[in-house]
Amino acid sequence: MTQLVRVGGVPEHFNYPWHVAIDSGAFDSLGVAVEWIDFPGGTGAIMAALESGEIDMATPLTEGAITAIANGNPSELVSIWVDSPLLWGIHVANDSPFDRVEGLEGQRFAISRYGSGSELMSLVLAQNNGWTLTDDSWVPVGGLDGALAALPAGDAEVFLWNLSMTQPHVSDGTFRRIGVLPTPWPSFAIAASTAFLDADASLARRISVIARQQADALELDEELGQLVVDRYNLEVESALEWVDQIDWTSPDAAIDPAMVAAVTARMVSVGRINS
Repeated sequence: MTQLVRVGGVPEHFNYPWHVAIDSGAFDSLGVAVEWIDFPGGTGAIMAALESGEIDMATPLTEGAITAIANGNPSELVSIWVDSPLLWGIHVANDSPFDRVEGLEGQRFAISRYGSGSELMSLVLAQNNGWTLTDDSWVPVGGLDGALAALPAGDAEVFLWNLSMTQPHVSDGTFRRIGVLPTPWPSFAIAASTAFLDADASLARRISVIARQQADALELDEELGQLVVDRYNLEVESALEWVDQIDWTSPDAAIDPAMVAAVTARMVSVGRINS
C-alpha cells in the first residue's frame, strides 16, 4: 500500500509549487502519495493540525511555527520554505476614521486565531510603536473571510494580512490599507510532526527538497504571474510585484540558527514564548 503523506498550508500563492508538484507526479519517485490540505485559518490552525495528527507536514509562518514548537507543539522545523519576508498589509475598514498607523493605539485587532501570524505580527507592530495590547485587543475571526465581515461591521478596527491576498478587497473598497509591515525574517518554514519524523525523518527532507525544486523551476517561469492570478484571483499588478519579490529557499539551504534565535527572542519579548 502506498504511504499517504498529508501536507497543510494556507491557500495562497506561496504554496503553489506544492500543487504543481503533486499534479505532475513529482513525488511519485518517493513511493508516497502526497495530499495537500488547505488551512484558510492560517498558522495557528496549521500548528494545531500538526499537533493533533491531522497532517504530517506543513508550511506555517516561521514565527508561528517557532512559537508553537517553543511552547510544546510536538513538531520540528525541517527547512525554510520562503526566504523572502512576508509583506503584511495593515488594514482598516474603508470608512474607518484612521488613516495613520500611529493612530491605532488602543484599537482592536482582528486575528484568524491565537498563535496565528495575524496575532503575532500585531504584537510586533504594537511593540514597534510602543503600544500595550491586552486580552481585549483581540477579535478572533477565523481568517480573511471573517475579517471582511468584522471590520466593516465595526467588530474590530485593524487587520494584518498578506497584502497580495487583500489587494482585491482594497480595490473594491472593503478595506483601506494604511501601512505595510515586512517580517524581519524568512516568511514561511516547512515543519513536520515529531511522530512523522520519528518514523522516517529522511522522507520529510526528501519531500521538502522536491517541493523546493519545483519552486525553483517556477521562479524561472515567465508565466508565473498569470498562473497565480488565475488560481488565486489576484490582481495582475499585485501578482507581478509578488513575483519580483518572492524567493523560495534553495533545495540545499540549511536553517540558520541565528535566525531561529532572533525569531525566538522577538517572540519572548512580545510575550508569546515564555523563555
